[in-house]
Amino acid sequence: MYLIYPVLPSIIYKKLLRRKIPRGMNFWYDLIDWLGGYPFEVASPEKVFQFYRDKNFLLQKMVTVGGKSGCNEFIFKKN
Repeated sequence: MYLIYPVLPSIIYKKLLRRKIPRGMNFWYDLIDWLGGYPFEVASPEKVFQFYRDKNFLLQKMVTVGGKSGCNEFIFKKN
């Protein structure tokens, strides 16, 4: 048992690289997600506003979490 423990991570890594059905994200981001990282990219409300403003949308409603952990909600309407 003590001999297999140091090599177990490399065995699991090789097995995951050879899997037949990919999940959608590449292996590196899957690994980050599994280790407790965020499975998404964070954007500030200003970046969200600018993105949609550039595409001719107007903000109709917004609900924020006030800087706490959670998801802000936006409703945009095509101008």
